[in-house]
Amino acid sequence: MTQVITHEASERGSDAVVAVSHTRAAAAELAGRNAPIDRDNIATLHALAYRAIDRPEVAQDAPRLKEFAEAYPQWQFSATRDPEDYAFGDVLGDSAIAEYGRLRNTLRPRELWPADILAFADAWERYKTETGTIDYSDMLEIAIRDTTCCTQDPEVMVVDEAQDMTRLQWQLVMHWAGAPNCEKLVTAGDPDQALYQWAGADTRWFQEHEPARRKVLEQSYRVPRAVHALALHWIRQCADREDVVYHPRDAQGSVTRSPATYQHPEALLDLIEDCPRAETFMIMASCAYMLQPLIAMLRERGIPFSNPWRRKRGDWNPLHRGSSSTLAAIKAFCVPGVEGRVWTPEELMQWLALTKQVLRRGGKDRLEAALAADESEEAVLQALVQEMSEEDFSECLTSIPRNLDWLQSRLKAVKQKPAEYPLQLIRQHGMQVVDEEPSLYVGTCHSFKGGEADTCIIFPDLSSKGLQSWLGPDRDSVLRLYYVALTRARENVILASAASGAAVW
Repeated sequence: MTQVITHEASERGSDAVVAVSHTRAAAAELAGRNAPIDRDNIATLHALAYRAIDRPEVAQDAPRLKEFAEAYPQWQFSATRDPEDYAFGDVLGDSAIAEYGRLRNTLRPRELWPADILAFADAWERYKTETGTIDYSDMLEIAIRDTTCCTQDPEVMVVDEAQDMTRLQWQLVMHWAGAPNCEKLVTAGDPDQALYQWAGADTRWFQEHEPARRKVLEQSYRVPRAVHALALHWIRQCADREDVVYHPRDAQGSVTRSPATYQHPEALLDLIEDCPRAETFMIMASCAYMLQPLIAMLRERGIPFSNPWRRKRGDWNPLHRGSSSTLAAIKAFCVPGVEGRVWTPEELMQWLALTKQVLRRGGKDRLEAALAADESEEAVLQALVQEMSEEDFSECLTSIPRNLDWLQSRLKAVKQKPAEYPLQLIRQHGMQVVDEEPSLYVGTCHSFKGGEADTCIIFPDLSSKGLQSWLGPDRDSVLRLYYVALTRARENVILASAASGAAVW
């Protein structure tokens, strides 16, 4: 895909090409490959539509969902709603809004909708009208109705992950591709990696609408031979698929097994702790809840991890700057020891907000008043000396880890738990751990669509809903899910063990 973008950009200019990806993860991956077009020209179709219709407020943002559920108690949403979780749908509001979106994206006539979804639609649409908000399907429908092209008005549209596009999304793509300035539409996709049927994805549209020119990309630049052999054996179990030529890259790689299960991941510890910094690991499961024992183990052992493809999941990104004000405050506290300077007034007030019984009574107000008049280093130190005991003043300016011990002993009760993990990491790995991207990634198979790592560790278990698919007519969706998981690997795949009989191996 990057080669296509590079070619078109060199022919027409970097601002003449727009690349559309189905997921934020794939868009981020594409942007990270230094595609020679503006970052704003690489986005999901929803993001492009949202910009084109002038960014109205979205009803599916968490505060709005909470407000809707308070007004309509029969429709509740889960606290950490992740629509790509295989367990999704257990909460009534979650399943209703997902099915409502799916029906709209498949263009199913409203008179054929089930009664419960019509009831939800009535309440949801009334709420949107009252609040002047829109949802994700509205973004596409309004863009089709009210725009001629996306904001960039490109000459070329490149659509990646086309196998996961819905009928409604295809309507918008074809509408924009028909704009006067748009000369070419390039679509790329792999039906074997179709994961979004639950959201209305229709691989038939992509397969049945034959382009003017068709090219099969036969060479993988990621997957080595051992992983390639397993992945092909796996996906060929699908009942209805076109088998195409697909070669591995010239490296052997490996496929091994581990006794670790998602409930007892301890067997992975030696592997993870011995991992060189230059090597990346990706640990994935079909459902987010299956990652909880792993995350608890990583936190307990002080092992940094992240999921850069799902930044909004704070539990998967405990060190991301945007996910924790506690982490930012701890980083501010460490400024003297790391940068060799006194805190700015803003940094001082930031870390003081974590603490209790550090300043003399009324000290915060006096500090703010003094520093409003003079923000110099001398003023900060003088003001702090006047409001803090000599012992505390001395302790908070000592070096790591002693000053961290002092800070931890002075934390407010509500800050003790959030601060525990970052403080442990800084003690074990140094302050640089806050700014470095961890080499260990944790998430669901869905969340890593478009991503890659040197070694992928895969838990085989399914939720009750996933097991129904595996044993029923929707078996192919599970096969594709794990095919995507297998093909994230650049070098090695480690197949973890099943925790129960509800597993694919």
